[in-house]
Amino acid sequence: MYYTIEGKRFLCVLYISGLLVGSLLINLSVKMNLFRITDFLGFTEYVKTLEGLDTRAFFSYVCMVRVRQCILFFLCLFLFSPYVVYCVIVFAVSFMVGMLVSSLTAKYGIAGMVQGSVFLFPHYLFYGIMLVLIYVYLFQKTPFSQIYRISSAPPFVIDRNKRVLENRIVIVLCCFLLFGVGCYTEAYINPVIVQWVFN
Repeated sequence: MYYTIEGKRFLCVLYISGLLVGSLLINLSVKMNLFRITDFLGFTEYVKTLEGLDTRAFFSYVCMVRVRQCILFFLCLFLFSPYVVYCVIVFAVSFMVGMLVSSLTAKYGIAGMVQGSVFLFPHYLFYGIMLVLIYVYLFQKTPFSQIYRISSAPPFVIDRNKRVLENRIVIVLCCFLLFGVGCYTEAYINPVIVQWVFN
């Protein structure tokens, strides 16, 4: 049920809803003078701290934070319905992205949309792929998980390989790899990109 088109479509709708709610919340709070736009731009202090950053210490900090989040994520998968957990994650991430991009757009115009995505690149790409892999493993039915191969010996026949994405060991290894690459890029590559864009 959760791996059907309807299940995935609902997650897409939820993501778009989170973006809209985050954007609307920022715009309404500023127009009603509840907050100033600068109240949501605390990232400027973060950019300043990147100068002369101890990357090794920052890498340790990033790993510690992300490991805590992973533990919480897997704990919730066991305690609650996995699909509900994914719905909450999708909405929360899109809500925060909507707030960040709206704040930057209000302050810097169209360029703010690009600057907002810089904070999420490239590490969120790897974290996102990891979450997609786990989603496929938990909810897959058949076609997406079947990997085909071409035999090297004549005649060259395309035959169906085992369902690689149903193999728990493969999924765990891929998740460890993606998690490690995500932490590395977040600590070493993302600060360089952020400094380059904002300076």
